[in-house]
Amino acid sequence: MKLSEVFFPQDVDEILELLKKNPDILLMAGGTNIVGSQPSRIIELPEQVASIAKVKELRKTIRTEQFIEMGACTTFTGLLSLAPASLPEPLGAVIKAIGNRALCNIATIGGNLCCRNRFLDLWPFLSCMEAQVEFRSPSGTRWASVSHLCGEDGEPLIPKASILSRLRIPLYNYDFVYYRKLGNSLYPSADTAMFVCMANIVRDKVEDFRLVFSGEKAFRLKDKEMSISGKKTTTPKREIRGFIAEYKKAFETMELFDSRPFTALLEDVFARLFL
Repeated sequence: MKLSEVFFPQDVDEILELLKKNPDILLMAGGTNIVGSQPSRIIELPEQVASIAKVKELRKTIRTEQFIEMGACTTFTGLLSLAPASLPEPLGAVIKAIGNRALCNIATIGGNLCCRNRFLDLWPFLSCMEAQVEFRSPSGTRWASVSHLCGEDGEPLIPKASILSRLRIPLYNYDFVYYRKLGNSLYPSADTAMFVCMANIVRDKVEDFRLVFSGEKAFRLKDKEMSISGKKTTTPKREIRGFIAEYKKAFETMELFDSRPFTALLEDVFARLFL
């Protein structure tokens, strides 16, 4: 059995020093993605692993009038322990549905966003909410939209030799929130995906329209979202059918999932948004 060298950095500076020496070192907090992705009960790890779960800087939570900011090693249980009004809807309900109490006690926000082989449950919601993430590397620090964790090919795009240190979520609630999970609710697979749509209804107009579908790949049409935002809820059905057809065509072109459940959910969303 291959042995791994495990490091226990005390702060982010020590993590960055480890990344500088070995850009391929595995940064592990809860380890739920690693354990869940390996069929054997004997878990195989890379040659070097850094356990970062207890780094205090990565577990801090700050709330302002504009946003809530949390360290990447904040656990799901830690998030759920916040005051009910601290998290924008529907994050609380989504987190509760991800897994049992044991999983929530160890799974972290950073681990959920940094899965390299698929998008997990929180990404589509945070993408719709225009949440921001901070990445730190030996060469510097940068903030980026959660949406940027998706490459042009629709697959996860996680910066190498970097650590996701903080997540910042705007405290902005949407009037309309619609989401459905497809496939197995507990074990992600090729048949598992999330469909999420958020919007506001202001003076009989649909504003801030967001629609994301994600599983092993992600799908979002930002240009189409912009063209739908501002439309009246009484927009002619022929025009609405045109939007649905454009979404369906683009989705089928990507060949990332069965288009039938996606189309059914899409039609349901537009039927609820437009009279």
